[in-house]
Amino acid sequence: MARPTHRLRLVFIAALSLLLGAGAAFVWQADTRGLRRQLVAQLSECATEKYPRPVQSAPTVPGRFGRLAAPAWDALAAQEGRSTDVEFCQGVREGEAPFEGAPASCLRELYAGAPALQALLSATHAEEAGPPAGLGFLDVPQPEEVPRTWVTAAYAAKMAALRLRTELAAGQPEVALSTCLDTLGLARDSSWGTALEGRAAALTVSEVAFGPCAAALDAAPLATKRQAALAFGRLAEGTPPLAETLSDWSVGVRAQLFAPLLTESLPTLPPGVQAWAQAPDGWRPQDFTEAVVCGRAWHRLQARLDAVVAVARLPPDKAAPRLTALSAMEPLGLPGTQRRALPDLGAFSQSDARVRAQLLLLRRAAEVDALRAETGLWPRPDADALSPSVRSTAEQPFQLEDKGSDALLTDASAPRGALEVHLHADRPPR
Repeated sequence: MARPTHRLRLVFIAALSLLLGAGAAFVWQADTRGLRRQLVAQLSECATEKYPRPVQSAPTVPGRFGRLAAPAWDALAAQEGRSTDVEFCQGVREGEAPFEGAPASCLRELYAGAPALQALLSATHAEEAGPPAGLGFLDVPQPEEVPRTWVTAAYAAKMAALRLRTELAAGQPEVALSTCLDTLGLARDSSWGTALEGRAAALTVSEVAFGPCAAALDAAPLATKRQAALAFGRLAEGTPPLAETLSDWSVGVRAQLFAPLLTESLPTLPPGVQAWAQAPDGWRPQDFTEAVVCGRAWHRLQARLDAVVAVARLPPDKAAPRLTALSAMEPLGLPGTQRRALPDLGAFSQSDARVRAQLLLLRRAAEVDALRAETGLWPRPDADALSPSVRSTAEQPFQLEDKGSDALLTDASAPRGALEVHLHADRPPR
């Protein structure tokens, strides 16, 4: 008779263990104290973050990009609202139509915005990056009456590209190349402290600038090409890695969802987080069951976002498909989030990798063009005379088609299609 009793005792102990384990799992899922502490620490760090980075070219000016850029940003936004051609003579600025064919209305808009554009480009020489107020990923909209948006960055880039074409048409290639570098500086400075939204705007700025920059580089004299090669390197060095952009985005996503749970720390947190916490559609769990639902959602989301940041550190070709897979997340099950979905981070990472490839190809073109002017010969893509950071490698290849007096540089491995820069040989120095 002892054996059945012993078996019953074992079954009871096993069942009790399962119940205790399930109970512990529920308690762990409902407990968000560690997640809240982590988020508060990250928010506090982001709110006080400094963004020093190399300036593309002299001079460096004191201050922060956003503070210096804000008045010009507002002036350009106001002009954009009155614009009759927001594409800014697209054919002319992209080099598909001669400058002489630019409509007078387009040029009038360019000249009207010239002071504000110059102020905005000059702000890229600030000793520190950081967006204008209202455009940071934890900011409230500013100014209240007409909040700033990232649309202005694309408008400014198109204006700058047309200005560059006017400078080339006036026989001022050095000035045009300076405009190019400052426009790429606008892309770089729009990428710090702005998460996905600012970086997406930066990608648009870089795409707009690539073709005009290649034309300015080709036309520039030898000494300026050498300086430009260094400047392109500084721009690349001063642009935040994709993982840093996605880390900021991760903080912002969690802050928007869970700000109502940060009540104890709320007075010390950025204004944007306080606004999210007080939003009418903010939600707090009202009982243990809802606490479990909230905790499970937060733990799942945290694991997914941590994986996103880790994958973003991989090479672009390996990161993109994994980021796309991580973006396909099931609904969190929280009130008000049924329609919330992660953007396609794989597609975003490909766009990010493409503009980085553009910057590298411009730097390669600067060195190749300078070597041709110095030696009379186009160098091989793997030539020792090229800097190690621009030399063609298996990981970052490029091809050079020698056409005698011309050359075509191609990066066939760039995401979303090959990149090309066409160069015309300068006369060798005497």
